[in-house]
Amino acid sequence: MILSIEIPQQMDILRKALAKCICSDNRTILKHLILILLICSISVSAQSQVEIDTNPSDTTVVSERYIDYSNQLLLKFMSVTKLNSLEIVNTTSGQSINLEPYGISSLGFGFNYKWLGLGVTLGLPLTSEEEEKYGKTKRFDLQLNIYSKKFVIDASFQQYNGYYVTNPGELFPNWNDSIFPQRETMETFSVGVSGYYVFNHKKLSYKAAYVRNAVQKKSAGSFLLGGFYSIDDASFDDDTSSFVPSSFPTEIQDSLPINAYSARSAGVSFGYTYTLVFFKRFFINLSLIPGVGVKSLAVDKAGEKFTETSGVGRFNGRVALGYESKHFLIGITSNTVTGTLKFQNYVIKPSTKNVKVFIAKRFNINKKK
Repeated sequence: MILSIEIPQQMDILRKALAKCICSDNRTILKHLILILLICSISVSAQSQVEIDTNPSDTTVVSERYIDYSNQLLLKFMSVTKLNSLEIVNTTSGQSINLEPYGISSLGFGFNYKWLGLGVTLGLPLTSEEEEKYGKTKRFDLQLNIYSKKFVIDASFQQYNGYYVTNPGELFPNWNDSIFPQRETMETFSVGVSGYYVFNHKKLSYKAAYVRNAVQKKSAGSFLLGGFYSIDDASFDDDTSSFVPSSFPTEIQDSLPINAYSARSAGVSFGYTYTLVFFKRFFINLSLIPGVGVKSLAVDKAGEKFTETSGVGRFNGRVALGYESKHFLIGITSNTVTGTLKFQNYVIKPSTKNVKVFIAKRFNINKKK
């Protein structure tokens, strides 16, 4: 299994997040998930079993469709961008507000060797101009990805403080201010875990696309089947603030009166993944995994509290691009998860995204001289 983590910038964010978990009704599930994420401040990768061992002294293992290089040392230099965004839509008026954090890019190093992998990144500092334009975000973000031959498992633990409105021009037709409206006291908290079974694992290697300690030799695809569980909360430090700034017209505030929400969701997912290999050294992978389930939702609408249990939608989209040469490899991966929480004539869409760009090299450290 493979895990990568980001060093937190603010430890008080972790303290608040843990306190929220302890108070959750889903105590047992959260204890196990948090224990995994915190103890594994490294990333682990379950070694795949492949069909043919071509040479006992060789560190590569070959199947018909892909080569497994788990026994070679893989070193990576990477740039990582993480996002935890929120969109609220009024389906009657058609108006919506989009909120995102800022200051989320980081640089770091990582490695994979046999069953062990580690990735550590440090957030890039903001310039004074960026901080004035977008505001400042404090975050604690742990993400775990486990890719074995047959299974794909993802887990995340995120706490973000400080957002800005990304679409003021849609709400203000004559908007021309260079400084975006900011929601400094807005806080989001999310915990999620999902898993999929790869049906065609004898021909398709998920690690080849998203870890790169394997190489897909021929194009292949597979159906995926699994499930998910998530917690999504968004609120403010006080009980009077709203996602729509008070400086916005009253019409907009009345159209989008959601002040806070808290959701627990669980369900099943079914999708398809395909890796296209072209020009021998290039590949692209696309994974589309929709899901449906049940949610428990609590909403603060203009100071009035509502709770309901109903259906929920979820979509997980992944893209990977890569190049393999004899001396190095290049990769880009993107993983986006979006939930769809319907409440009265509103749709709440929490979303997480992780984009990684890296250059890497494998070293055959076990090769006999």
